[in-house]
Amino acid sequence: MQITRGMQRRTDKLARRRERLPADALIAGVDLGKKHSVVVFVRAADRARVGRLDIRNDPAGRTRLIARGRELVDEHRTGPLVVAMEPTSHFWKPLARAAAAAGVPYVLVQGFVVSQARELEDLTRDKTDLRDAGLIAELAAELRFTETRLPEGPWAESALLVVARDARRIERSAALQEVRALLEPVWPGLLVACPELTGSHLQSVLRSGHTPEQLAALPARRFGALLRRHLEGRFVGSMARRLQAAARDVTALPETPAAALRWRQAAERVALADAAIAELDQRLVELLEVAGYGWMRGQIRGLGDPTLAALLALTGDPTRYDDARCLVKLAGTNPTARSSGEVEAAGGIHRRGRPLLRYLAYQAAVTLVRHEPEYQRRFAELTASTRDHRLAPKQAYVALGNRLLRTLWSMAVHGTDYDPAIARGEVRPLPHAS
Repeated sequence: MQITRGMQRRTDKLARRRERLPADALIAGVDLGKKHSVVVFVRAADRARVGRLDIRNDPAGRTRLIARGRELVDEHRTGPLVVAMEPTSHFWKPLARAAAAAGVPYVLVQGFVVSQARELEDLTRDKTDLRDAGLIAELAAELRFTETRLPEGPWAESALLVVARDARRIERSAALQEVRALLEPVWPGLLVACPELTGSHLQSVLRSGHTPEQLAALPARRFGALLRRHLEGRFVGSMARRLQAAARDVTALPETPAAALRWRQAAERVALADAAIAELDQRLVELLEVAGYGWMRGQIRGLGDPTLAALLALTGDPTRYDDARCLVKLAGTNPTARSSGEVEAAGGIHRRGRPLLRYLAYQAAVTLVRHEPEYQRRFAELTASTRDHRLAPKQAYVALGNRLLRTLWSMAVHGTDYDPAIARGEVRPLPHAS
């Protein structure tokens, strides 16, 4: 039987996990809670449970856990102590930091695996903190844990920057919804003429600093120039004409001082969010240089530096993955399979990865289809009416987002510049000349 690359990668992965959790280790399975946690100590060699502990989620409780674990190691003469837990919200991070500071290794067992293990154990879905703590320890003993670690070095704050930028965008979106709700009683004619006025065009109206009454009084040419300036020349055409027509048709607006104040407040919120996003984007671009990936900037036409930095930041340094498909799984955009026997059926995507990474990869694919010839060609192939398994446009964007993630992994790991032939798989990557 031939040993495939997939088999070899799995063997190497299990070897790395065994190195982190020796066969004779003592595992402290921790079921994390908001204020209290339950700990069950299990010998990895025979799965025997040798102790339990209830601790508070504070420094004293974490110190007590490690001290009790070391006592049991000496008492039962086992191998090293290993802490196993679920990546529950942010609660696992203080315990992981405390374990690392004390020289105790830690591993993370996925919550989905624990959920399935409950039913496999005794065919019930009963859930208690004590039962979950024991299951976490036993799953760790079976090497059913991830290789996730707390970020270190230049990538430590990278994901936080991306999340902060996304929060600022949500705040800006809330301001836009507030203005749209304000337009309904103040300027209903505008919404009738332009019912889709919710996104970038409404942002441009807010960034101009004009109230609806002032916008209605502007000449049509100046109004169009105002939109173009704040939209940076994108998608102005038909929307601008309809906006100008709506502005000309408005003769008097029942605008109250309170409505004008709310309009200006929303405009200020959008301006502050724009400034904060620009600052976070700059920090992300600087992170590229610090992490040593500055040479990847500007190589893929249509992929902006902030988007590139955000994609790499959400992967947490792609070089730690042994295959390009790991990034696709991390995003949750890997396709599912529904095949059995002679029946072959393709399912949807898993959606079990990082939603923000999935969203950014999709948005980047939309931009690349507009600007990068290779992605334009591939998008046309995937959506061609003559194709046997034709993809819908959204499906094609997801597929191209997966291609982008695989390309970024190859560039980062092999140190090669972007080459469409490499992206198509026609040429093997060569070492990057630094």
